[in-house]
Amino acid sequence: MAKGPQYTDATDALQLFRVAAWFGPACFAMLSSLWFFMLNKGWISGGVFVFLLILNLPITAAGVIAIHRTVSGAAVLMVKTMFAVGDIPPPPTYPRQNVLIVQGKYAEAADWFRDHLRIEPGDHEARLQLAHLLEMRLRGYDEAERLYLEIRSAEPVESAYEQVRATNGLIDLYRKLGRTGRLRVELARFVDRYRGSPLVAGAARELKELKEIDLTSESPRSPT
Repeated sequence: MAKGPQYTDATDALQLFRVAAWFGPACFAMLSSLWFFMLNKGWISGGVFVFLLILNLPITAAGVIAIHRTVSGAAVLMVKTMFAVGDIPPPPTYPRQNVLIVQGKYAEAADWFRDHLRIEPGDHEARLQLAHLLEMRLRGYDEAERLYLEIRSAEPVESAYEQVRATNGLIDLYRKLGRTGRLRVELARFVDRYRGSPLVAGAARELKELKEIDLTSESPRSPT
């Protein structure tokens, strides 16, 4: 024998009660007004009017349950969307490399990252962390640049977030090395590709400043 919906959870039952309190009387009143209007117009008989009044109860109950289920389903969907329940795997961790970094053994940690990438070439998070380690601790600027470019050129693009981080890494690297030509190219690419992003304003401002410096340096000096 089929059973109706069970509301054993206290919070669920309380929500159902609230929906019933808000929607039930209003629904019953609107339906009754509609039947009375139809009776007054002569569209239905008195007997049908009484029958429809009795029918108000199951109709209202069905409406309360439908609204409750819709609201509950929307709430669950919103929570799953916000927290990506079961859809997005947690970011990978590298405990051995992290321990070595804490111990100041940066070169050894970099070697572990390289070994890891030989086994997992698609792990761009490891590639980002290695590039950052090379740039900040080991002065391995050429290798860091290559790693950032590998992420940028990866096909298919698995994570837009990783792409943005790689671009930011290149911008920081070129700024640190004073490679203004490459820096201008990356800033222009960032502004064009991520137009509308809150980060674009800063990149556009820096790009404008670099162009102004170039114009100033290229302008002919007045004779003394």
